[in-house]
Amino acid sequence: MSAPAEVLGEGYLGLLRLAGEIGREPELRGLLERILEKSRPWMRAEACSIFLPDPGTGELVIHSAHGNSAPQMGSLRVPQGAGIVGAAMKEKKMIRVDDVTRDSRFFGKADEQTGWKTRALLAAPLLDGTECIGVIEFLNPQGRPGFSREDEELMEYFAGLVSAALVRIRAHDAALERAQVQRDLDLAREMQEGLLPKAFPTREQAPGVEIFARLDPAKEVSGDLYDFFPVEPGKMCFVVGDVSGKGVAAGLFMAVTRTLIRATAVPGRKPLEILQRVNAQLCAENQANLFVTMILGILDTATGRMEYGQGGHNPPLLIPSQGEPVYEPSGGMPLGVFEDAKFGQRQLDLKAGETLLVYTDGVTEAMNPSRELFGEERFKRAVQGQAQLSPAQLTQRVVGEVAKFASGAEPSDDITLLAIKHRDG
Repeated sequence: MSAPAEVLGEGYLGLLRLAGEIGREPELRGLLERILEKSRPWMRAEACSIFLPDPGTGELVIHSAHGNSAPQMGSLRVPQGAGIVGAAMKEKKMIRVDDVTRDSRFFGKADEQTGWKTRALLAAPLLDGTECIGVIEFLNPQGRPGFSREDEELMEYFAGLVSAALVRIRAHDAALERAQVQRDLDLAREMQEGLLPKAFPTREQAPGVEIFARLDPAKEVSGDLYDFFPVEPGKMCFVVGDVSGKGVAAGLFMAVTRTLIRATAVPGRKPLEILQRVNAQLCAENQANLFVTMILGILDTATGRMEYGQGGHNPPLLIPSQGEPVYEPSGGMPLGVFEDAKFGQRQLDLKAGETLLVYTDGVTEAMNPSRELFGEERFKRAVQGQAQLSPAQLTQRVVGEVAKFASGAEPSDDITLLAIKHRDG
């Protein structure tokens, strides 16, 4: 027998009032408490509960309950697919059971655990489109033998309101989490940028050479590094490195590597010994199994003579004052992998007007929308005939040519360039 129209009307009025209240809740716990506190007397049921899936196990976890069962039901977990609530979630439809003793799906262990006696129940899935994000359940109707068709209609509307509120809360929490992650990434980027030198040697500090470097990260945090610093009067250490992987882990590994280099590059040490010592430290502490390729050199700032070590890095490009640019020989192994890794070593005397360009593979492996690589030949052509440019102008030209080639394609890797030019005359 249908309920009188005035009773049903009162139900919808209560539903509208409840919709306004739950729509104002800003966080999940308060939302669940308000739903359960207000809906039980409105639905005229002895108890109600909301089950939300555990992302790790798929179990349905009761997050809150109201009624006489509330103190006992706080820790209840229903195995995935078990019970009436499991069936409602799996089938994505409302289930009404007038006598649970006649329904084999009923999860009797819940009553055993709580001491509750379930006679009848009404369970409705909480749907977000085609995804079921939980189940709301009312137990044991008050003042009538069982739940009615009118109860089902009210429950259907109510479940829709609860679903919308849960989706809103989830979206809000996800936005807050994304904002926090972005703040952390911004802070990491600022700290990382603070590690890179921005003041370049003056003519007084380096009378025979001019140095410039830049790092253009593909993401918020870079796995590339460049550095230069004096090790003794007239001698400067320079380095360009590229850490495997992306993101925060690579950025932290980069910072550790830079710190080790600065601590190890002391007066009198050759590049080969510096690489060996840094490699030993990285191998001993490398829990993330990352590695770094590297060019590390000691430069005479008066004459342009240098000696540099090779750790599996891209070969530097030598740009003569006249003629075609040439790649220096490559060599050595990356750092951080093998304690007994072998490294290459080269000597070079820059002549007047010559520039040595050290870079990471973000230059040569930059891709256009057709997934073609910029490559070593394009790189050479980009700097050919440009010996008159200063190191700053030269690096800007390379970055501009790479951007023109990429034609708007998202950068696949960081780009780092360090140019050392022998001053004319």
